[in-house]
Amino acid sequence: MIKCFLSHSSRDKESYVRMVADRIRKEATILDERTFEEGMSPVEEIARSLDESSLFVIFISNTALESRWVKEELALAKSRFEASRLERIYPIIIDPGVTHEDPRIPQWMRDTLNIQPIFKPTIAARKINARLMEISWSFHPRLKERREIFVGRNESVQELEERLDDFSKETPVALIASGLPSIGRKSLLQHSLRKSNLTRDSYEFPLVSLAPLDGIEDFVLKTLDLGLVVVPSTTAIQSGSVLEKLELAKKIFDQVADERERIIVEDRGVLVQSNGELVDWFSDLLTHLCSKSHLTFLIASQFRPQPSLNRTNPLTFSIPVKEMQLAERNGLLLRYSKFQELTLHKSDYEFFADLLTGYPEQILFAVDLIRDNGVFEAKKLSHTIQQYGADKAKVVLEAYKDDLRTLDFIYFLCRFEFISYEVLFDIVDSTTYSPILNSLLATSVCERMGTNSDYVRINEAIRDYVSRSRFGLPLEFEDKIKRHVCTYIERYEDDNADISDYLFSAQESLRGGNGIPDELIIPSVFIKAIKRLYDEDRSYSEAISLADRVLLREHSLHKNTVNHVRYIKCQCLARLRNSDFFSEVRKMPDLERSFLFGFYYRLAGDYVRAEENLKRLLVDGRRDPRVIGELVLVYMQSDEYDLAFNLAKENYLNRSGNPINANNYFACLIMKEHSPENRAELQKIINRLVIDPSDRAREMASSAKARLIAYYDNDEAGSMSLIEESISEFPDIEYPLLTKADLAAYFGNRYALGEAVSALEKRTGKNAQSYRTFVRYKAIFLAMSGDLHQAKQLVARELRGLIGTALQRLNDRLEHLAARRVQ
Repeated sequence: MIKCFLSHSSRDKESYVRMVADRIRKEATILDERTFEEGMSPVEEIARSLDESSLFVIFISNTALESRWVKEELALAKSRFEASRLERIYPIIIDPGVTHEDPRIPQWMRDTLNIQPIFKPTIAARKINARLMEISWSFHPRLKERREIFVGRNESVQELEERLDDFSKETPVALIASGLPSIGRKSLLQHSLRKSNLTRDSYEFPLVSLAPLDGIEDFVLKTLDLGLVVVPSTTAIQSGSVLEKLELAKKIFDQVADERERIIVEDRGVLVQSNGELVDWFSDLLTHLCSKSHLTFLIASQFRPQPSLNRTNPLTFSIPVKEMQLAERNGLLLRYSKFQELTLHKSDYEFFADLLTGYPEQILFAVDLIRDNGVFEAKKLSHTIQQYGADKAKVVLEAYKDDLRTLDFIYFLCRFEFISYEVLFDIVDSTTYSPILNSLLATSVCERMGTNSDYVRINEAIRDYVSRSRFGLPLEFEDKIKRHVCTYIERYEDDNADISDYLFSAQESLRGGNGIPDELIIPSVFIKAIKRLYDEDRSYSEAISLADRVLLREHSLHKNTVNHVRYIKCQCLARLRNSDFFSEVRKMPDLERSFLFGFYYRLAGDYVRAEENLKRLLVDGRRDPRVIGELVLVYMQSDEYDLAFNLAKENYLNRSGNPINANNYFACLIMKEHSPENRAELQKIINRLVIDPSDRAREMASSAKARLIAYYDNDEAGSMSLIEESISEFPDIEYPLLTKADLAAYFGNRYALGEAVSALEKRTGKNAQSYRTFVRYKAIFLAMSGDLHQAKQLVARELRGLIGTALQRLNDRLEHLAARRVQ
């Protein structure tokens, strides 16, 4: 059995070590009073126990550094580690008076081990359990080697070094590397600090990940969960004002700076906002930390800071991270190929180099593809390398299409922002899923995070994609999640729960309508629960109720949090056509208010007013894809495909992996001239949708195929056969029925149109997004049946908000169809 040896000073036993030992399985723990036999020599007992151990944990304090027995245990552990008889030595500082630079700590430990403070025993126990888990998996040392391969970025590294060496300016408190996910932001920051000799090669940077709806509360709690600092109370996080939360953050990061620690922050719009400005509370925190003269934050930012930030704020220094240049791509391809011990010819390198677009992960994927399949097969699969740069999630999930257990496990992990090993294997069976997780870690589908890799998470691009695609979970996983959440609710007041359990279980309890008192739940948990009720469950009334509960505490929340909550509430009110929308939306900032008005009027069928509000947001060079997407829908639902075309194409080219963008562009392009070039482009869109494993994309692809052969080949039987198959395969989705109606109207098939309209009428309520499209087809059916008067009345009543000449064109079409019926 894998065991850990707990080396400590006797003075630290009651205050710290015993609390750690009580949280580790007894049979896996070697603690002197539990394990050593009476009458035996202490040295003999230590040696025997170390021979049984895989993990040696040393709790470093002032008294431990002076203890003869601790020194003896460490010396014996070192000799066994060097002889490969001990898997790992894990040092933990438990005394605030000791730092990793203390000269009493042996030089070999300071040079080769990651020595960090963990002042809370519960967190130390969790990290030790994680180390034991990793050893049980036969932890792969090559994963770290792979992660540390770094090539190129010489100009960026030089810029960072020059700023760090510029003594004419204040020491920056935060470095910011901005750019696309997987472009190498964190690697650049870490490499630059190591190259500047600000951190040792062995130093593992603690990592905090901030999701789009997080706030100061999440930043504080996630930092505390690293175990680097101790604060007497965190009640301000749940019930304090914004100023009280900021004061708590200052105390925490004072300690982080005093411990000479540096934290990597993965930031998705929380610290550096979408407008390029730093959020106000983080600016205040940087100003407070200025006196420490310590670089504390390395921020990998989704958004690029304002160009003026480097000039106006000496406490920060930002740098954009762009795609790798050709020479850098080739260098990484060559180095990683050698790391994988591949022998490639010059022509092979040239072939694969031509496929690369500048993402480091794409290069690693290409080399792994060659290693797993050989050069010949990898060349046949070269299209996946090209797709990987833009559609990583699709390529990854496609690889598991025949391994449903792994695919379902990926979907399961996507439910969590991140998850500790402890919580993960409380929910699922470790024997079954440990090997699968290990494989996902080895292929970078999953990644470790935390001070010492205590948590795992799915790669962000994959998680976002799965969330958008709404993949379901097998009942087995859903039941296990419900049982775990019920158990968590019973013990929610236990402050020993890790942050991943709190963030997930609290959110699930809110969605279930029971459990934890509101005052103990931080705002981001509410926001994420509200967003899931809106996006996934489409439970708009329940989402409004949750939003109202949060807004009761508006006075103690940051303005960004309040705006997030009110924004989703307004969306729900718009979906329900609730008149409270108008009083609520007026409390929103100007830009958000205009967008929400555009959203409301589009749903209400008032396309003229929707267009007015949305076009107001596309001035001064602003090209918000959310606004463009709404305008595309406004024009398409008004039958103004020419107006929609360029906007739909823009969104598609910028984010072609989004099936909605692909479908909208297809719908506009198919209305253009039926040329060979346009047909080829339409087929490319279909091919892109086909490789997307989500039901939504597969259904869109089948509808698109049917429309393509109808419009270009005039094949009524073939197109109708395809769409009937789609209706049968996706009985809960309305879109195939709408496509059937479109095809029937195109071919003048009144019988098929009547079938589609009848089926749609039973399931399309007035608040449904497709209602007005259904009304159009019903009016066409009535006109084709000879009832022009009723068709025109229906249009006048339900579609009076159409843009420009669209209403006249529809009425002209109805008259033409009715006239043909008479003839």
